[in-house]
This record gives sequence, C-alpha cells and structure tokens, in this order.
Amino acid sequence: MTATDTNQPLLEGVIWTITGLSLVFFCLRIFIKWKYRGKLWYDDYTLAASMLFLLVNGSLVQRIIVWGYGAHVDDVASENVHWIIAYLQIVSGVVRLSTNLARASFAITLLQLSNEREKVFVWFALLTMLAVTTPAIILPFVSCRPYSKIFDPSIPGTCIDQAASVAYFNFEGAYTALIDFLLVALPWWIISKLQMRRVERLGASLGLSLGVLSGVVTIIRAVYTNKITDPDWTYTSVDLAIWNMVEPASVIIAASLPNLRVFLIRTGNFTWIGGRAKSKSNKTDEVDLDQVQSTMNAISAGGDRRRGEATAWITSRGARGSRGEDEDDDSAKSILYEGRAGVLPISGIIQTSTFAIEYPEDAHSTSTREGR
Repeated sequence: MTATDTNQPLLEGVIWTITGLSLVFFCLRIFIKWKYRGKLWYDDYTLAASMLFLLVNGSLVQRIIVWGYGAHVDDVASENVHWIIAYLQIVSGVVRLSTNLARASFAITLLQLSNEREKVFVWFALLTMLAVTTPAIILPFVSCRPYSKIFDPSIPGTCIDQAASVAYFNFEGAYTALIDFLLVALPWWIISKLQMRRVERLGASLGLSLGVLSGVVTIIRAVYTNKITDPDWTYTSVDLAIWNMVEPASVIIAASLPNLRVFLIRTGNFTWIGGRAKSKSNKTDEVDLDQVQSTMNAISAGGDRRRGEATAWITSRGARGSRGEDEDDDSAKSILYEGRAGVLPISGIIQTSTFAIEYPEDAHSTSTREGR
C-alpha cells in the first residue's frame, strides 16, 4: 500500500463535474422560465433550494477530502477521522434534503398538470417519500448514546446495530426509487388522454419522464450502502459518496431538461414538425379552414408564390391576459385544458378554424425575383 493509492482525485473530479452540470441546467431552466413566462413558480423555488443544498454538499465533501477521505484509512491522520465521520453525517442529511427537494419540485410540476384524482396520488407519493426519508436523515445522529461513542467505540454506551441501519437505508433507497418510477409514469397517463399527434405525445412524455434516471441512480446508491461498514471505509465508501451526489444532481437535470424545448423552438435553428426537422428559414401563414386544401395544392404544384413542400397543422392560441400578454403560454400545463361549459381557458388547446401553412422562405424570395 502506498500513499498515492487514493480515490481522492476521482471523488473530487466527479462531485464538481456533476455539480457544475446541474448548475448549468438549473440556470438554463430559470432563464427560460423568466424570459418566456416572466415569472417563476413554486417548483422553481423548490428546485433552487435543492440546488443550494447540492452546492453545500459539494463543499462539505471537498472539506473531508482535504482531511484524507478517499485515501486508505491507515493513511488518514487519527485526529482527522473524528471530523470526517462528523461531516459525513452532515453530508448524509444534506444530500437527502437536496434530493427530496428536487423530487418535491417535480411533484409540484405534476400537481399543475393533474386532475383531482391524480393530485391525490401525487400528494400520497410525496408525503410517504418524506416519511420514509426523514428517519434516514436523523438516524446517523442518534445511532449511538452517548453521541461521542460514534467516534470512539471504547466509550461505554449503546449503538443501533449497523446491520439494521444498513437495512433501513436499503429500504429507503428501494422505496424512493419506486416513487420515482411511479411519478415518471404519471405524465404518460396524463398525456395519453390528450388529442395530440403521436410524435408530439411521445416527445412530451419523454421530456417529463427523464426522472427515471434518478430511480436507477437511487438503486445503484443503495447497493453501495454496505460500504460504510467496511474496515477501510475511508477508501471503499467513496463510491457511495459519488452516487449520493449523482442522485440529487440527476433529479435536478431531469427536472430542467424539458424546459429546453421552449428555448430550442424559439431561438434554435430548427423546430420539430411531424417528426422532421424544419429550417428556421421556413415561413408560416395562417389560412382559413376552407382554404387549406387549395392553398396546399397550389404550393405543392408550384402555382402559388409560396413554393416547396407545404405542411399544415392546427394552431392554438392561449387567451390573453388583462395586460395583453399570453398567460402561461409556454407552460406544459397549457396543453391540459378540461373544458367547462361556457368557460374559455386562460391557456390551452382550443377549437379553431385557423390552420398554419408552412413553406420555405427562400422559395418565396425566388418567386418574387422571377416575377420581376
């Protein structure tokens, strides 16, 4: 065994890479929400708290790396072992707070999309998850009496059996993974009831289902829980520390990715229409229903100034607010309006007789030049 045999560089590189990625995706989410909606919602503030705890957790792990965590236990100064154990207890609580807040943010988003029955399920999933994870946050601090016995086994007192602690942590991981998978399945159920094209339905469902990754990460993290009982725990438990960081980071990233769709559609070089990429140079004209077929035929036959392959789709417009701006037009909730007699939705898909005709903009320019 040599002093260079250490997991410290691996641990340090992973925690700051995954934390940096989470911060980038979170900032993009907040930027898009603020730019295109002009306001943030409770799920955004909850995710911000999760991101803050993740940053704190990264700082705590960085501190114990300085004290020797990641090296073999024989290479760690004895006076530092006490502080490493104490900080790992705090890290265990902070990382679970970060993960719980990230999952709560996703649940709050689902509450906006759900009907009353589905809301009951979301609340049940959220509350039971908190009930299961809260003891896991407290357990490291109350596992021994007196508390100092955690650091010095020679002190008289009692401790909870380590096997029982590991068993509960495994149960907690299994249950939270189950909740992840159930919450991920809910958007598929909601969107399956909407009148949408298959490609659009699949894209929306996948965008809201990336949380399945956090469920997989939770299972992997639970597998490494028994590393805390290894005699060389400062070296072998690094894998557990890494997956503890990846878990909340994966939820934050999964919760932020669906918002990038708005950014790509509004500012990117393409939009996805009917499963094919359409260039930003395409133009769109709105025509009345009775003129759709004749207009498309004219475009395709070259008898119209708008030449090229034409595509038509139904347009929808959200109602405009009292100040004239679109209300929540970019929210995923805008597609989920359950009609009530005599009531128009603030936003959502509404029946319309207007269609959009898309055609290449350069074809229009060419037609104009030929007419001169």
